[in-house]
Amino acid sequence: MDEERTALVIELAKEFMELARQFEPSWIKGYFRFCSDGSKYGSNASYASDSKVMLVDPFKYQPFFSSMNDKGLILLKALNKEQGLFLLTIDASYNYTINFEYENLDRWRITKINGGTGVPIGI
Repeated sequence: MDEERTALVIELAKEFMELARQFEPSWIKGYFRFCSDGSKYGSNASYASDSKVMLVDPFKYQPFFSSMNDKGLILLKALNKEQGLFLLTIDASYNYTINFEYENLDRWRITKINGGTGVPIGI
């Protein structure tokens, strides 16, 4: 990745880590998933603690999701992609990883519906 893309990824990770400080004190890991199919886009997130996985409330944290979605669109554009998704994973030691997918836009869904755990599917 070039400097612009690297800076965007770091901004995304920093913003998610700042939000994570507002979770319960025992949070261990956080997951943020952004997806754009070219005509629509969106994101969701979850975090794990010692005993459970919780979804991040999109209404309570609307400014966070709005900012992250804007940055997500900029990152995909910087990658010259019309569509794609990324999964940003952070931990309580402030480490992060980011994974990208451009074909299978169903990959790494974060859900608790139909037996989902809140951890991205396939992780």
